[in-house]
Amino acid sequence: MPIDEPRPLLHPVLRFTKDPKPKSVTGRSKDANAIKLARLDKQRERLGKGFGELAELASDQPRFSGKSVIYASMFDDSLAPTYLPKDLFSWERGAKIITPYRSGYLVQVEANRLSELANFTKTAATPAAMVDISRVEAVRFFDEEDATGIHSVEEAWAEAPPLDGGRAFMIWLMPLVDEEASETLLARIEQLRGSSLLPVPPMTRQLGLDLSGASAALNRALRVVETSDRLSAALRAYRLSRRASTTVVVPSLKALSELVGSGAVFRLEPVRPIVSTSPGAGSEPDRPIPSEIRTMPVVGIVDGGLTANSYRSAEAWRSPALVADGYADHVHGNRVTSLVVQGHDWNNGLNLPELYCQVGIVQAIPRRGSGAMVDPESFIQHLDAVMTAYPATRVWNLSLNEPGACDPEKVSYLGHQLAKLARKHNVLPVISTGNRPGDLLQPPADCEAALTAGGRLHDTDGHATNVCPVSLPGPGPSGMLKPEISNFSHVRVIGGLTTSGSSFSAALTSPLAAHTMDRLRDPAPDLAKALILHSSAEGAFDPSRGFGSPGSVMPWEAASGTVTLQWRAKLKPGAAYYWELPIPGSLIRAGKLAGSGKLTAILNPHPLTSEYAGPNYFSARIETALQVARGDKFENLLGSIETGKMTEEQARTLDHKWSPVRHHSKKWRGKQFSGSSMRVYSRCFTRDLYLHGFESNAEVPEMDVCFVLSLATSDGNDALFGEIRAALGAFVEVATIDVDIEIDDILG
Repeated sequence: MPIDEPRPLLHPVLRFTKDPKPKSVTGRSKDANAIKLARLDKQRERLGKGFGELAELASDQPRFSGKSVIYASMFDDSLAPTYLPKDLFSWERGAKIITPYRSGYLVQVEANRLSELANFTKTAATPAAMVDISRVEAVRFFDEEDATGIHSVEEAWAEAPPLDGGRAFMIWLMPLVDEEASETLLARIEQLRGSSLLPVPPMTRQLGLDLSGASAALNRALRVVETSDRLSAALRAYRLSRRASTTVVVPSLKALSELVGSGAVFRLEPVRPIVSTSPGAGSEPDRPIPSEIRTMPVVGIVDGGLTANSYRSAEAWRSPALVADGYADHVHGNRVTSLVVQGHDWNNGLNLPELYCQVGIVQAIPRRGSGAMVDPESFIQHLDAVMTAYPATRVWNLSLNEPGACDPEKVSYLGHQLAKLARKHNVLPVISTGNRPGDLLQPPADCEAALTAGGRLHDTDGHATNVCPVSLPGPGPSGMLKPEISNFSHVRVIGGLTTSGSSFSAALTSPLAAHTMDRLRDPAPDLAKALILHSSAEGAFDPSRGFGSPGSVMPWEAASGTVTLQWRAKLKPGAAYYWELPIPGSLIRAGKLAGSGKLTAILNPHPLTSEYAGPNYFSARIETALQVARGDKFENLLGSIETGKMTEEQARTLDHKWSPVRHHSKKWRGKQFSGSSMRVYSRCFTRDLYLHGFESNAEVPEMDVCFVLSLATSDGNDALFGEIRAALGAFVEVATIDVDIEIDDILG
């Protein structure tokens, strides 16, 4: 922060340790009340005709052991999980739902039983079947345009980058649901191999990877992942799980048409090379690094490498370069490093905390126009090995993006794979949104596990102000609220150059994330993310600025007149959970509540995420609220609008219903209540359990959730902290390792 700005009196965040009180909840079922009677007869006729036409065309469609894939679209009022049409598409009739897709579902069906489905839709008399018939809008075969998305085959070919032997594409194999059909698909891919598709050359041949200097374990790991036949590995993975994606080289437009027309590919996209978010030039600084730098937390920087000698003393480790020196974007890597190590020094007129960091260097991003290309699959495999080698590095800065906007309905390969890496290695990625031109953030900003940072301008006093005209806005696909925060994007970097871009917003955010993880007694990536979002929040989510920008109060602290509690919990779907809290006297004025509150919750959605689903990427969601009794009912002080009274489409659009991040804030002026306590409510909901091999919520594992709750008085009364701490007693403890103030002084 600017040196002349006084630091306010602060309190440490407290860790709440009280167990919740679970209460079982009965979900809604599909009964006769859910039948759309006004259109039932029309849909009987329409679907009966549709299935009949599919039966006539089936001989010309791709089949896998006699099974074809069709797309069943749903009416807009029928997208809720309750209306999954499993009673129409059942094994009893030779059909099985594969996965959610667009505004409906993909269905595997025995081609010779399509006529049977036609007859069934005309005569079905059970309530569950009639619900499905009245809610499925239309049926058709999955076709080439479905596989290529918004592209035609010709457009996809034109956009794909050239690689030895053809052009590079990312493919997802059709996730068939039975072994016999999936083995037929694998045989078809093997038939196409060598003619219509080729494996991508190993990275060591592409980029000249130098493994000298690596530890023995890292050397072995990198050699395994970087010399393997990716196509063969994908086929082995598909045999085990019937899900796989990989990068391939397609030799010609004709071969691409043959591949797409085979029906074996569910999703195909031209490979988009990974690039740094902002190019440029600059020189080294003449600025000393503090002697205590070796005591600071480490941020892994995945970028163009580090060549600035002035920052070598801040280098904690360096992995083998994926991109050779002649191709790497050293300029961008040096700039990002300068901000991670000492961004507050370079920008001492901005409201930035004094947070030095060490860095770990992953040289993995080529310079624009260098002729080198790093494809997403190579990148992920390399990063997996490096994260394994450096487990103590818990925050990773990725100021990089793929050119081209995120698909509003599909999570990118890179975003999803980075999320899986983050969950596997228990780390927090900090990712930039990307820069204009464009209208929507770029992959991997759609990584659900990441803290995504957008840009923000500053005023003459060094405080965050208007949105950045350079950085791309959100939101993300599948209901994600991206970016979560925004930070200064017009900054001074190495060499004294003033530049702009979301790269630098991410770089300034990474030290905050690393120090937050370092300060917590019980650190976790989602908890650090929740604390940063929570402390930065300025109100409702905004697609350009996220929830807000970091200020003078650190995420592990609370301002005077405020108390902040954080806790982690494991919640079982199918139950509501409640944590009781006393209502402190500082929040009561004339017998009513007066003050404000903020509540943030972040759900770890794994293992209930889908590699294939579009709008249904998340199969789990979290609902939470702060409630107070009023008579014999409880009312929300902070919480969601009543999504149960909306259509699924409205709830997704207006309330971001399936976002794994929930944040609510509100001021209270004369709020009536009963009793002497309030409670935090939370509940996990699920959908599409068939994707993950579960039949019911009873089989679903407990879901990890992080919570942060702040209460604040309306008049700055600082007795609040002591009241809450005294009332909770043994159920609360200081959440941080080092505290800059004496707790006993606060309590008097």
